[in-house]
This record gives sequence, C-alpha cells and structure tokens, in this order.
Amino acid sequence: MASKAALLLCVLFVTACNQQEEIQVGESKSIVKKPVANVARSKEAGNTFDFSYPDLGGKQVKLSDYRGKWVVVNFWATWCPPCRKEIPDFIQFKKDFADKVEILGINNEDAELSKIEDFVFEYEINYPVLRANVYQPSDFSKKNTRGLPTTVIFNPQGIEVSRRVGPMHYDDLVEALGF
Repeated sequence: MASKAALLLCVLFVTACNQQEEIQVGESKSIVKKPVANVARSKEAGNTFDFSYPDLGGKQVKLSDYRGKWVVVNFWATWCPPCRKEIPDFIQFKKDFADKVEILGINNEDAELSKIEDFVFEYEINYPVLRANVYQPSDFSKKNTRGLPTTVIFNPQGIEVSRRVGPMHYDDLVEALGF
C-alpha cells in the first residue's frame, strides 16, 4: 500500500511538471518543467475554513486574518525550479494589486530558517512567507503539496475557488482572479 502511494506521488509530480523551459536564476541556467494543468475550480469550492502557519518570526498567520481580500496561497520550496521561476510574478502581482489581494507563500521543505530568510532576501519577496511542518503536515498541507508549486485561491469571503498544481504566472493570476 505504501509503495502504491509513493508511486502515485511520483506520477502526480511528473504530471505537474511535464514540459521543459530554460530559465536564468542568478548566474546559472536551470531547466524547469512547465505544467499543462490549467487553473481549475476546486472540488471543495464553496467550503470555507481556516488554517494557521507560523511566519519566519514565529507568529501564527491565519487565512481568516485576510477576510475581505482575495488570498493567493502558494506552496513552494527553495529547491524547486518552477517555484523560483514563478516568484517574480507573485511579487509583481502583489505590487499591482496590494489593495485587493494578499499572497501567502508557504515554504514546504525541511530547511534551516536562515536558508529561507536568505532566499526571501535574495528574491525580495514582498508578501508573508510561512512555514509548513513537513513532518506533521496539516490536512491543508497534505492536500496541496502533492506537487510543487501548488497555488490555492480564496475569495474575499474565505472560500476556496481554485487550485493549480504547477507554476502560476502573472497572466494566470489575473485570469484566475478576474482582475
């Protein structure tokens, strides 16, 4: 049974990242895989709930802290090339729509805090970065980390309206939120 679950996770990851694209990250080039998945309505659309993750300073941040705004939740990791590729688009989107939307980047890896802080500084991330516990994942984390990156969008009432496994770029965010 465990081997079937591991195989399924591998298939989901490969499926989410199945087209290649060369990108420049710092001084080195990386090959990243682009997903073919489109933003899809969540099967749980219409269900409102709350979650809580610690930020880099240890303060608990909840989804409900942002009621009244659209919330884009992005699960990512520093080792993930598609994650690194989409982050500049999230940064620009946050700059352009700060009055309407909040982005929460949930780091999903076993890494030292200093590594995450250095990454946030290097990329000049302008939205809250939270940390998932990869050893005791919440149900929300389990559901949304079958492939990285994964982006979940909540409307201003806190209802999940879409989910995408694979990178989301600026135009995808504009389309998904209708801006």
